[in-house]
Amino acid sequence: MPVSTRSTVAIERPGRATTKMINSIDIPDEFMDELDTSPTNDAAPPGKAGGEVDEPRDETLTPCFLSEPPVESGNISLHGLHFIVTHKYKSGGYTHLDDFLNPTWTYLTSLLPMWMAPNMVTTLGGLHCGVAYGILWWHSPDFDLSPPDWVVLLAGWCTIAYYTLDCMDGKQARRTGSSSPLGQLFDHGFDCICTLFFMSTVGSYLMIGGTYWYVLLQTTLQFAFFMAQWEEYHTHVLPHCAGKWCGVTEVNYSIGIITIINSFLDREAVYHRTMKEVLAPLDPYYPLAQQLPPLVKELELRYFIMAAWGVMSVTLMILSIKRVMFHPHLASSSLYPGEVRERRLNALSKLLTPFALGAAAFAVPPDAVRTRYLSVTLGLAYSLLTKKMIVFSMAKMAYSAVQWDAAPFLLAAIWIRFDDNLSKMGADFVLGVLCFWYAFRMLRWVNVTIDQICGKLDIYCFRLKKKKDD
Repeated sequence: MPVSTRSTVAIERPGRATTKMINSIDIPDEFMDELDTSPTNDAAPPGKAGGEVDEPRDETLTPCFLSEPPVESGNISLHGLHFIVTHKYKSGGYTHLDDFLNPTWTYLTSLLPMWMAPNMVTTLGGLHCGVAYGILWWHSPDFDLSPPDWVVLLAGWCTIAYYTLDCMDGKQARRTGSSSPLGQLFDHGFDCICTLFFMSTVGSYLMIGGTYWYVLLQTTLQFAFFMAQWEEYHTHVLPHCAGKWCGVTEVNYSIGIITIINSFLDREAVYHRTMKEVLAPLDPYYPLAQQLPPLVKELELRYFIMAAWGVMSVTLMILSIKRVMFHPHLASSSLYPGEVRERRLNALSKLLTPFALGAAAFAVPPDAVRTRYLSVTLGLAYSLLTKKMIVFSMAKMAYSAVQWDAAPFLLAAIWIRFDDNLSKMGADFVLGVLCFWYAFRMLRWVNVTIDQICGKLDIYCFRLKKKKDD
């Protein structure tokens, strides 16, 4: 009988975040050659039975229309978890304002306690948005009433505080040596849901609730945010700015400052004026109003602002599509024309579902539902799809063109649009139920995903893990 050898074997169970070390197992020598007893580490690629290594593969170019390939457990595959471990965030560049404010953000970060986790800094910023959003909801439930001046002032302050903390969380991560891909999910995940607060703020002081203009504001903003993550998914670079003078920092701080200025204005008198009235003081110098089409001259200032926002948003979306379509990842000179065409169509197909959400929102007559109910339901649906894109981008997993999570909203929009027997109260009830469903679905999906990432990286979500002494 062969002599037994006492060995230490590392066994990693699929779908589990931890590696169970089984010590002191008597294994005959004749079987030792069949076992992989090499030390394990989190970045090692997943293996197959018998020690055969299954090399992780980037699946972002995998054609996927109706559903993604099944995963072993949770929301992220074993290969995806490998890419999560090795993921490095890459920003698209910084503006002059970023460079100017960077010392300030660094100083403010130095005031934070060393025990504070970066995700807690992100959460504190998100709480600013949540508190201001709730107060705005109370005073302007459907964005058609101008809230009190102090509420607008608070919303402006919370916008600035939110973005400042958003710029500090990454610095806190580097300061405490706790940088991880989970931070990117938290950061961009909160950005995604906080767009509801920004829309609520602008929609309230412009008083555009109950109109298609609010739908335009929300769909363009959330679709553009999704497209930023879609661009990173294909290029591995998150667009942060357009040149050195206009970027995310300029936009966020501008929203905050403009909101604060609005708290000192008679907003109804300002924004209800037509463009003809707005431009009237220029008539003695240059009759600009006379050069405008009648439709534009009679357009109220608040609607003109929304029209300009729509044009700017569509322009940015077109530029995003151009960057992706001509990126070497999709259109390398080494590829055949047919391969380039296939990759481009595959990339564009991933915009199908978020585009359908926006179209469905426009299909709902503004007077058929309360704007707030439509806004929250649509916002949660967009947020769920965007968070999934963020994670799949880091995990390099295939993202299907058809996202079935959007189906409830699409069906509800069709029902409200074409059922004349459905009352406004009934339509609000349908959207209210969907609000709770999407909130549950999103929180459940995020919770499972965070558990997987924390388990794989051996970290905590809201607190720093003490390092073991060597």
